[in-house]
Amino acid sequence: MSVEAHKCNVRGCKGFIVFENADFDYNNPPTVNGMYEFDDPSCTECGKEYKVVPYHAVIAIDKHEDIEFVESACMTEFERREKERKALGGVTND
Repeated sequence: MSVEAHKCNVRGCKGFIVFENADFDYNNPPTVNGMYEFDDPSCTECGKEYKVVPYHAVIAIDKHEDIEFVESACMTEFERREKERKALGGVTND
């Protein structure tokens, strides 16, 4: 058994979204209303409903094969940086 807990995102709520993920089939996730959905838990305190869905994570692996998760960014940030790079005349490492 593998249980996950996430903090509820309702302002002022101190509850958790708790679910078991041991039996998730990532090769064939179930579809609910046209969307991949493994589970639909609710907050333990306020009852807000959530969806557990497959997602991608980007990681870096160092020479010791330790894993580090890479921070997510939005496309707007990327596009803004590309404009800056072009204005500076190419690739920068700052």
